[in-house]
Amino acid sequence: MDELEFRRRLFADPNDTEVIDHAIDNPEQQSLVDELQDFDAQLKSVLQVEVPAGLADRILVQQQEDQASNVIPLAWYRKYDKPFATAASMVLAVGIYFMSATSAPLQAGEHALEHVYYEVNALERSQEVALQVVNEKLAMLGGQFDSLPGKVTYATFCNFKGQKSLHLVFQSEHGPMTVFIVPAQGNEYNHNDSHFNDERFAGMIGNGQKADTILVADIGTPIEDYHNEVSGALRWL
Repeated sequence: MDELEFRRRLFADPNDTEVIDHAIDNPEQQSLVDELQDFDAQLKSVLQVEVPAGLADRILVQQQEDQASNVIPLAWYRKYDKPFATAASMVLAVGIYFMSATSAPLQAGEHALEHVYYEVNALERSQEVALQVVNEKLAMLGGQFDSLPGKVTYATFCNFKGQKSLHLVFQSEHGPMTVFIVPAQGNEYNHNDSHFNDERFAGMIGNGQKADTILVADIGTPIEDYHNEVSGALRWL
């Protein structure tokens, strides 16, 4: 089971026994399993709310009254006190998140920032990942690094908006920097400006014939210089 298949099945069912067994010897994967199982348990506990007696009848009556009086109806779940309204709101929020994560056309920069925040703990890693290990993974995408401008501390495949990509973190004098190598073929995101940022991070996108190279680092980092180093060291086999 590769990384992409592991994550796809885990997000679909955090209690998939085959996926859980696969993650036993991988601390990174096990941490993600624990996180998603905790969230799944919290979601189930919120949803285990007794439906108020006669709810369906009251909704039908209210709809009939609204139609008769030509009144715009208030969202039905707002008419009930917590925790029922809380559960309904949470279901709606989760639905919106998954729809946006899988179908909404994000800009590449927006998605890169979301991805960095989602795996922000990767920035705190300190154990070095050998360049040979990085290149073994990158070779599956058809590329190779001659070098990188810092010690690599994180290297894994990821799902970058529907595309199997390589997610790296390397350390520099300006702090940890994230690199995404995203194959150009089959990209499902929109391209916009090559630079992007929020209040914490800045990023740059280099569009290549075979892959996009996306770098994200702390605000104030000379990101173009590092991006040029990374892109210049990347060769396609």
